[in-house]
Amino acid sequence: MVDDAVLRDGPARFQTTLWSDVLVARDVASPRRREALERLIRSYWKPVYFYLRCRGRDPEAASDAVQGFFTALLEKDYLRSVERERGKFRTFIRVALDRYLCDEYDRATAEKRGGGRPLLSLDFASAEVEFVPDPRGGEAPERIFRREWALQVIEHALEALRAEYSGSGKAGEFEALVKYLSVEAERPPSYAEVARMLGVSENEVKNRIFRARRRYRDAILREIRCSTETGEEAEEELRDLFDALSQ
Repeated sequence: MVDDAVLRDGPARFQTTLWSDVLVARDVASPRRREALERLIRSYWKPVYFYLRCRGRDPEAASDAVQGFFTALLEKDYLRSVERERGKFRTFIRVALDRYLCDEYDRATAEKRGGGRPLLSLDFASAEVEFVPDPRGGEAPERIFRREWALQVIEHALEALRAEYSGSGKAGEFEALVKYLSVEAERPPSYAEVARMLGVSENEVKNRIFRARRRYRDAILREIRCSTETGEEAEEELRDLFDALSQ
């Protein structure tokens, strides 16, 4: 559904990345500090939660650790203690998380550091419903973290695409075509059914699906570019995304 060729489309210039935001977040006086953390949480809180659940933490303990971990990332000294890892941004998250979990003092005082208030309203109850543990206990937490990262990328891309269609007055068209886009969608309706819904020919339906898939690929690429700084990194992330979803 998405291929490496999309990386050759669109502008080559990379905007502010999550890496850049994290580095800026070291500055307690930076007006972008909160924005940086919110972007990071948006992309990674659920993969972190699933990772912790797979490592044997109950829902309450996993939720507390997620809040504590992202609170710790806001702290100037904590960020300085974590060396920037070369390559994938999620490698940084994993390394920082593992170091945080090994620090009993940080975990014990996470609530105090956060003032007893959640950083953001995170829907842990919904995430717990989505979490399906391997009954044999054979699936590695690292693999689940990676797959959930990929699912979050495509979910955010789909949300962005929905907003694009809605903004141009085509919300109904998006809903008619969305099942041809999502990797986890139910069986899509026939071209004839969509043609009746939209009041167009079946050939036009095929054209619109083609355009929608291309826009979806572009949206996925934009999400990936938010966490990479070069075209080479983006290419590697896209390949990793395919690989994570195929497992």
